[in-house]
Parts: sequence; C-alpha cells; structure tokens
Amino acid sequence: MKNKKIGLFGLTIVGIIALLTNTTGLAKEVQTGDTYAPLMSQGDALFQQGYFQAATKHWEKSLALFDGNTNQHINILTRLAAAYQNLGMHSAVFQTLEQAISLAEKTQDVKQSALVLSQLSDAWLSIGESKEALLLANNSIADARKAQAPKILARALNNQGNALIILQNYPEAIKAYNESAKLAKQVGDLELAVRVSINRLKAEMSHSSLDDVIRIQEEVYAMIGNLPYNYEKANSLVSLGRQSQFILQSPTLAKRQKIILSTYQAFMEAVQIAKHLQNNHLTSIAYGYLGQLYEQEHRLNSALSLTRQAIFFAKQGNNPHILYRWYWQQGRIFKAQGELEAAIAAYRLASVTLKPIQSVLEMGYRTLPGTFDEVVKPVYYGLADLLLQKAAISQDAVAQQRFLKEAVATVELVKVAELQDYFQDDCILALQSKATELDYISSQTAILYPIPLQDRLVIIVSITGKFHQTVVPVNAEQINQISWDLRVGLQTRPNNRFIYHAWQLYDWLIRPIETLLTVHQIDTLVVVPDGKLRLIPFSTLHDGKHFLIEKYAIALTPGLTLLDPKPIRWDNSKILLIGLSEAVQEYPPLPNVLKELQSIQDITQGIANSKRMLNAQYSIENFRNQLRTTEYSVIHLATHAEFNTDPEQTYLLTYQEKMTMNELQEVIGLGQFRENSLELLTLSACQTAVGDDRAALGLAGVAIKAGARSALATLWFIDDEATSIAVTEFYRQLVQHPGHSKAKALQNVQKKLIAQIRYWHPSYWAPFLLIGNWL
Repeated sequence: MKNKKIGLFGLTIVGIIALLTNTTGLAKEVQTGDTYAPLMSQGDALFQQGYFQAATKHWEKSLALFDGNTNQHINILTRLAAAYQNLGMHSAVFQTLEQAISLAEKTQDVKQSALVLSQLSDAWLSIGESKEALLLANNSIADARKAQAPKILARALNNQGNALIILQNYPEAIKAYNESAKLAKQVGDLELAVRVSINRLKAEMSHSSLDDVIRIQEEVYAMIGNLPYNYEKANSLVSLGRQSQFILQSPTLAKRQKIILSTYQAFMEAVQIAKHLQNNHLTSIAYGYLGQLYEQEHRLNSALSLTRQAIFFAKQGNNPHILYRWYWQQGRIFKAQGELEAAIAAYRLASVTLKPIQSVLEMGYRTLPGTFDEVVKPVYYGLADLLLQKAAISQDAVAQQRFLKEAVATVELVKVAELQDYFQDDCILALQSKATELDYISSQTAILYPIPLQDRLVIIVSITGKFHQTVVPVNAEQINQISWDLRVGLQTRPNNRFIYHAWQLYDWLIRPIETLLTVHQIDTLVVVPDGKLRLIPFSTLHDGKHFLIEKYAIALTPGLTLLDPKPIRWDNSKILLIGLSEAVQEYPPLPNVLKELQSIQDITQGIANSKRMLNAQYSIENFRNQLRTTEYSVIHLATHAEFNTDPEQTYLLTYQEKMTMNELQEVIGLGQFRENSLELLTLSACQTAVGDDRAALGLAGVAIKAGARSALATLWFIDDEATSIAVTEFYRQLVQHPGHSKAKALQNVQKKLIAQIRYWHPSYWAPFLLIGNWL
C-alpha cells in the first residue's frame, strides 16, 4: 500500500474509541500505598471496563484522602488525567498533569518524571500539538532509559510513534513502535503490545507494501485472541477492524473475502464483549462500524439494521460524538437506496447533532491534517447535496425556495466551521450573532455560491433574496485541477497560457448564469468560494474578449453570515499606516512603501487623521500601544505576510518579529464587538502557496479574525511598484467617489491597470482581493 492515500480514519490513533495510553497499568509500576488500595483498585477496574466517569469518582476520593505520600499523589493524578482525557476534558487533563509534573520535579525521581512526561506528551497530542508532544515523549524516553523503567519506556516510545505519524515521519514512527512492542512483550504487557502493534499497522499502511500490511494485520489479530475478555480486547478488535476496512479499499487486494471475514468477526466479537460489559458507548461503536462494513460491501438492508442498533446504543449512552456519525451513515444508506426524504431526515439529524460538538471533535491526535474535510464537511455538504436535488425536482416554487434556502444555510454552516477549524477559535462562531440579515441586499448585487460536488457543479445565485440553482456537468476534481492550472499560469509572466484555463472556468462558473445576471442588471458579484476555487481571483475569468472584472465589481467572502456590512465612513476617522521598506529577517526590501504611505496620507488629508509607523518603529508592542490609546477605522500594513496551511505558520512580518493571526487579533481586539468596528484592514504584500487552498482559507478569513469589516489583501506577492500604484489608487477611488462601494473602487483600480500595457497581465492586478464587506 506504499504511496496509497489512506483515509483519515485509517490513521486515527484509536479514534473515538479510547485513548491508547492506559495509565492505570503504568501506574502499578510505581508502588501504591495500602491506604488507598481499595479505591484505586475499584477505579482501575472501572477504567479498564470503559467506565471513565465512574473511575474518576473513585480516584477523586483517593485524592481527598491524600496523606502526604508524594509518589501516591502522582499515581492518583496520572490516573485521573487518563480518565479526564478519555472524557475529552482537556482543561482538567492539563491542570491535573501540571500538579503531577510539579510533584515529580520536587522528588527528583527520574522514573516518576518519565511517567508524567509520557502522559503529558499524550495530552498534548490530544489537542493536536504534535511537535510539543514529540519533545515531551523524547524527554520521557530519556528519563525512562535512565531509570531503567521498561514499561514506562514502552509507552513513551508509543507516544513518540504517535506524534511522528501526525508529522508524517512514518519510518521513524515504525522504528519507535517496533522497540515499544518488543519492550511490552518483554515485560509481559500484552495489551500494550497489541495497542502498539495496531499503531504500527496504521503507519505501515502509508509506508509499506500491501502484502506486508496484510501480514501485520494477521499477526495483530492473532495477538488480540490472547487478550482477556474485557474492554481492552473489544477496543482493540474495533480498532483493528477499522484498519482492515481501509485495507479492503485497495483495488489490488487478492485476499478480499478473507479480510472481509476477519473484519466481520472482529466487529462481532467486539459487540459481544461490549454487551457483556453493558457498555453502551462501545456497543454502539462496534455495531456502527459493522454497519459501515456492510455499507462498504453494498449490503444495504443489513447495513441499515446494524446502523439503527448503533444509533440506539449511542442514545442510551448520551454520546453525540458517535451518534452524529451513525445518523450520517444512515443518511448515506438511505441515499443509496433512493430514499431521498429519509436520507434528508437522517442528514438533518446528523447536522443538528454535530454542530454543538464539532470544535471538540476536530481536536486531537485522533486526527491528522484534513480532519475537517473528512469528518465535518461531508455531513453538511451531504445534506446540502440532497436539498439541492430535492429543490431541482420540486414542482412547487415556494417549496423549491425553501429547500434552496436551507441548502445555502447548510453551506454557510460549513463556512463558519471551516474558519473555526483553521484558526482553532470558537469566537468565530460568536460572530454569527453580530451578522446582519442579507436576504435583501442591493438589487444589483448577486451572491454567488459555486458548490463543487462529486458528480456535478451546482451554482446558486441569490438576487434580492431569491435563489436560483444552475447545474453544470463538471465535477469537483475537474474544477480543482483547472483552478490549480489557472493559478500557476497567472503567476507566470509574461506568457498568456492562463487564458485557456480562465476561459474554461468562465464557461463553467459564469456563462451558465450570464443571462440571469444580465436580466437583473447585476454590477457586483459577491463570491463565496469553496476548496481550490479559493486559490484563484475570480476577476481573471475570461469570456474570450474581456476579464470578468471588466464587467462586474467582485468581492470575496468566506461566508455571508459572518458579515456586518456597512459603507465606510470617513468623517473624523483615524488611519494607522504601517510599513517595512527595509530588508529584514531575510525578506527583500519594499522600496516603494514610504511613497505608498505618504500618498495615502496625502489622499486622505482633510477627511481622516493618520499616524505612521515605519521600519524600526514597527514592533508588536508599539502596534499594541497605538491601539490601546486610539480607535482606528483603517489599518494599512505594507509588510510581508505569509499564509500557510498551518495557522501557526501564518504571520505578518514586523521589524524584528513575526506577528501571528492570534497576536493580530489580540492587538486589534475583537473589533467586531466594539461600538465602532475596524472598517478596513489592508495587507499589501501577502502571499499564499500556489496549491494550498487551506492557506487561501486563512487569507479569506483574515478580516474576520482581525475584527475588520473588510480586508484588502493579495493572493501572491507582486511587483512592489505595481502594489504601491494599485493600493494608492484604491484609496483615491474611495475618497473621490464616496458613493461607490469598496468593490467598485477595486474594480476601477484593476480596470485602470489592465488599460496600461505595462500592467495588463493579471499577475500584476489580479492578486488584489476585497474580502468581507463589499459596501
């Protein structure tokens, strides 16, 4: 299976079943005081049966009886942290482990230090911090070797492997797992050996041949057979079954029936054990994945019956994080059976169940980069797809509008969730309460939702609150490829190879709705792009004679429900002008920045007060101090900025530092909740990677994150002189034509550049995007 893309759940480290680090067994290596033995043992027994909440109550009682024995205190704390982690109580995990590590440092006991560091590593993985987790795992390994504690060392190596998988360093992960499994067997910990071997299987699936993967799968299945009849065995059976399902996806699999049978047996045995333990959570998971196996094999009636069982037990245990999955699965099965109404009902239940928990669901080492696209987005887009189908066949105009409106609302949920996922910021959701009702915007403005689906492209256009659906026979894969090709062509001067791709996208995205736009005399398009469409400036789409920007003013928004649209007001406004003209931190100089800032100051003189911060004056602290004392309406940043897949690697350059999006948010403050919001944030020298639509999402969300109604930013870095000309002209248009929208001002700028022979190529003018409020 080398080089084969494995689905996200194929690389899930136990996933939603349970954490692999069972600290209760580990703590036994450090002796327990007799005073606490009964409560500790009862808690251990409950934990090992999967009753984590009940286990915490016993261990919390043990903690209340603490008599000053430091080792005993650490043992209780590590047990509690493991239970809290299984319950998803991340804050409690870190608070508990902070106490434990403090105690371990006081004792200077290397073994205790190794124990706590190992668990702390696992905790950092649980919130997606793989680099920090790897560092802690490495420290734990060093201490465990020093203390000659093989069981702690085995678990620390397992954590190291888990972190390396997330970092996609599969050879080193496999090396760590091999040593861990060997140590686990030496100390007689078969349960740990099985868990580590399952993790190794996951790593091998992305690194080794199919034959090797199947051989390891068979070895692990035999090992599980030797485990006692308990929660751990059922947990391992489900985890192995999940890996087997991904093996079954291989088109070259020769032993298909054998793998199907072993997978079925694994899930069925897990069901039996879970029922014996009366563990509703585990029973639901085993039934659910068994149903998924039947769905995978197109045995839909059996799949539906098993999925209903999974739903029943998930409800009994109050487990929304798995319940939404089974509603989603039920919806897929109904859809495959042609039961459109039933499928919509199931998808609605999945969506309603998912929405309150998605931020927690997306967190943790249960997931790799791409989690959102595999466990959240398909639920919402699956529902939108069905609603669009329903609207297309509806003969009732009122019902048709109702279905289209619900489909758009569902897509909007995705847009909000995407930004929350990218920035890992729940405050993004709070912005919806600030949003203005946008059903009835200007009659000459059209909202454009291009929705690339697996089998078709759906374009929804909203004009004065009425929705229009157009279906184009092109799929998401084709859209993505042409979008990437266009982006590459746009950044390659001076050739015109981009024209074909610009025309092709025009043919798919605009030509089918051209008549509609003409009839309604539309002059402004507000685009809500998805996926790879975020990589391209819509202004460059070409009808064979003209660019789209020559016909329409264009703005981009990550989602309409995130907006609070109002025209910009210059009366008594204040502008903060910031720039880096010098070469700093290995970035090239921007020699036209001084001229750019001076020109903006001159243009706005008399209608706005401005303050400049240049080069060495531009630090995060000075920026913060300015905003502490003055409420600015416009902030202009003429400095390098990088937008990457990882939001932690997304930053604005200051003279000596790099300012992250979190720091930008903190400095500017949550402007959307102030009495007078930040009207405009300009970033005149930022760039995103050519094929990185997640980085483009970060750029699209920058206005939201920074608390600005609008942002003017660039998709890629361009000629410094062209930037200065374009940005200066943008402000001139805003000041000289106060009745024009910001979108119209940018359109006029881009049309002026197109008219100049030197700057006609889109590489100069196209990267400028107006994001957010277009008024």
